[in-house]
Amino acid sequence: MNRLALKIKEARQKAKMSEKELAKKCGLSVGYIIQVESGKKVINEKAAENILKVLGAKVEFLGEEAFGEEKTSKSKVEKPQAPKKEEFYTIQPTEQWADALANIIKKFPIYEVESNKIVGYKELPVLNKKIDGYHWDKILFVKSNNNELEALRIKKEDILMICRTNEIHNNSIYLLEVNQKRIIRQLRKEANNKVSLLTGAKGLEATVMDLNKIKLIGKCVKVEFEL
Repeated sequence: MNRLALKIKEARQKAKMSEKELAKKCGLSVGYIIQVESGKKVINEKAAENILKVLGAKVEFLGEEAFGEEKTSKSKVEKPQAPKKEEFYTIQPTEQWADALANIIKKFPIYEVESNKIVGYKELPVLNKKIDGYHWDKILFVKSNNNELEALRIKKEDILMICRTNEIHNNSIYLLEVNQKRIIRQLRKEANNKVSLLTGAKGLEATVMDLNKIKLIGKCVKVEFEL
């Protein structure tokens, strides 16, 4: 029996009041009063004060130990735990993963424009056989090796996404081959089956060539650059 239960029982007996009478005056059940006095029922401090007032007993602070072990254990404040440090794991894909992803992720070589040597790779997701709206098997990537097209916002080291095509749309930028040398130029059709090759630089005249003397590889549809 805890101290609070003993105090209530002693106060009731001193007041020469039965459990039933006390329960009636407090608006409680007899069973509740019996459980409280036996220490089987843990009550809060306010409820205890109300019972003691009915008994005419002096109300005083009894401390948490008066409510018994159950009350004390419930009133303990748990110390906040330090947040767990996030851990990252490197997962090596299995052969089955690789086979499954082969139909989703495609690995594309990046070619240096002038030398046509592979200087890197890009792995991109293919959705419905397309990348950014273009069929994946018509896509290739090249890396600019100079600043000739700076006026067209293409600088050295930029990566260009090329879509293979044989059609020329005026003022679009293309990867082409002239005299067995690959270059990137803005193209514009002229009369008499001629085509102008431009760099976009002000004051620099366009190079005009016969269309049959250039080999069109593809149209530049996207440019990537590093900050």
